[in-house]
Amino acid sequence: MLALEPLIAPPEYEFYEGDEAEEMLEKALGRFFVLYALCRVEYEGRAKSELDWGLRILISKPDGTLLIHERDKHKPRNWQPPGCKLYLLRKGRWPVLMSVRRRPHEVIRVVLEKVLALLIINQVAREELALEKTEADLVSKVVREPSLIEEGLEVIDVEHPTPVGTIDLLARDGKGRLVVCEFKRSVAGLDAVSQLRRYVEQMAEAHGREKVRGILVAPAITSTAMRYLAKLGLEYKRLT
Repeated sequence: MLALEPLIAPPEYEFYEGDEAEEMLEKALGRFFVLYALCRVEYEGRAKSELDWGLRILISKPDGTLLIHERDKHKPRNWQPPGCKLYLLRKGRWPVLMSVRRRPHEVIRVVLEKVLALLIINQVAREELALEKTEADLVSKVVREPSLIEEGLEVIDVEHPTPVGTIDLLARDGKGRLVVCEFKRSVAGLDAVSQLRRYVEQMAEAHGREKVRGILVAPAITSTAMRYLAKLGLEYKRLT
């Protein structure tokens, strides 16, 4: 008789310190975690503000809620409501946690000079959940590995606001050109191409059309949308 290995449930929580805590930050995204770190906090939205370097406690929840506490008092100094998306950027001297709210557009950037401790709390659902990839999931995938689009790509910003809408991901290619990336979670059609065109035209007003590229990123694209892309001088990248 075939012996089956028992199913092992994940631990209720995972705790990391020092360098290991920083390395595990990416694993924590989208989960319930508590972070203790020396950091600087920048807010941009209805106004602009900044909290200078200091030791703070960050609480991030799976629904997008973010709370940033000082070591005293009970109210958070900064916070984001449910529905926000959290990204981890590693393009400068220190890693940056960035929480983005689309409407109204608000961004919190937490620059992490020193991660001291990370607690990840694993929640096990009592019922089966049907999960589907969202556009934000695809964006996060590229933020972690820009080479999925092309080698030499450097991410500049995500959820980049413009007068005509929000660019999913703004990057720079190996030749120094701006790259506007529009993401779709399913088959991209003419509407997606038109949306990308508006963003590219907006960025071209300031930088010149020859210095701005546009890439539509999606699992698939219709033939009419592909022809329209080619006509506009825009590009398509398949990503699932």
